[in-house]
Amino acid sequence: MIDALYIATSGLKSQQSQIDTLSNNISNMQTPGFKAKRVAFGDITTISPAQVAAGLPPESAGAGSEIIATTALFSQGQMTQTNNTWDIGIQGSGFLEIADSNGNHLYTRAGQLHVDSEGYLATVDGNRLAQNIQIPPDAAQIQINQSGQIYANVGGSATQTLLGTIELSIFPSPDGLQSVGGNNFVATQVSGDPSVEKANENGTGSILQGSLESSNVDMVTEMSSLVIAQRAYQLNARVLQASDQILDTINNLRQ
Repeated sequence: MIDALYIATSGLKSQQSQIDTLSNNISNMQTPGFKAKRVAFGDITTISPAQVAAGLPPESAGAGSEIIATTALFSQGQMTQTNNTWDIGIQGSGFLEIADSNGNHLYTRAGQLHVDSEGYLATVDGNRLAQNIQIPPDAAQIQINQSGQIYANVGGSATQTLLGTIELSIFPSPDGLQSVGGNNFVATQVSGDPSVEKANENGTGSILQGSLESSNVDMVTEMSSLVIAQRAYQLNARVLQASDQILDTINNLRQ
């Protein structure tokens, strides 16, 4: 009966993580470039002393559930036209490479860019593009083609000048990327090392100026999964309550 308490508790913890993940997905439905997360469950196979005494083999010892991993789904989100100069949508599998204030290299699909106080292209969080592209203050008629090349008229010139090129990173296994919050990811051994390529080459995808990739969260799927997770949480709570009541009855019999 003590085992039932631990099993129910592990189920409550696992389903709470599932509920938290699904709730976060739903709350980010309108966040550009957001990727829905999924929780993977596994069986706890730790054998209790009572199971060892009973000669129960490890492969048949169910001791509850646990979270194996939480991964992102990198399916393509719909493109939404904004007509903003520095909004870029990635139509393909590539990622923008950015650097945070500590020099760590992160990867994102959120293409809401702006020119910071020093003239560098940066994300809404203030992280600059790894290419360190600097835009002159007098740049006008800015155009970004599908290959990521940024052209503008500088100094009143009628001729357009190439200011820099936005490159994209691709991974052997993007499902292995680890989320670090803020729509940003870091590479892991599972994802493999990034390969930096020009847009429109080697499967990176094209860059669309004046557009943003919408979240790939599907409301119907998330709400259905949330209802199931809530019901599973309730069932585990009932098991915990029933086990407590049985233990209380046994304790009273002994008295």
